[in-house]
Amino acid sequence: MIKVELERVEALELLGMTLAHLKDAEARAEMSPRMPLLMAVRDKLALALREER
Repeated sequence: MIKVELERVEALELLGMTLAHLKDAEARAEMSPRMPLLMAVRDKLALALREER
């Protein structure tokens, strides 16, 4: 398991990029092998940002 520590701004930027990629893939109706990974990254970032409050 890899542990990465990000500043809040970096985490928000990464979450934004992840959401943009997911939205683009959804618009194309694409279900590539990277989709589950992007969804997992999205979920973990969102959870970490909520817990940080």
